[in-house]
Amino acid sequence: MSLTDIILKLALVGGDPVLYILLVMSIITIAIIIERFMAYKVIEQNLDKYDPLELRLQLEKRLGILATFGNNAPFIGLFGTVLGVIKAFHHLGTSSEFGVRVVMTGISEALVATAMGLFVAIPAVIGYNYFVRKMKFLLMMYESKKW
Repeated sequence: MSLTDIILKLALVGGDPVLYILLVMSIITIAIIIERFMAYKVIEQNLDKYDPLELRLQLEKRLGILATFGNNAPFIGLFGTVLGVIKAFHHLGTSSEFGVRVVMTGISEALVATAMGLFVAIPAVIGYNYFVRKMKFLLMMYESKKW
């Protein structure tokens, strides 16, 4: 068995495992956004009780996860799409049926992974940008009260 055959067998699993990964990433993204909204509200109300390092650490907490998900979810979705297209073409090549319907069904299922990747990335990027802007504002407010 060649390396190509081994990789093809893995690819024929399709995009389903990728969709599960993206679903978990989506849940984590929403959870972080909700947690950060609540945390920023508490931080803003108690801004004067923090020392500078503790404040920055509290404000930056979990933002790296949002940035990572926002940057990588489209690529993970694209990977799922590629796996789905490989699976669709393989089934087309081995199937006794031939026609537009066979190809379009497989490709439309594969494109779900790309859509799911964007579904994860867009809220993650929006959340990240919002919290970075809010963090800068709160740090500026903190500095203005200290002087």
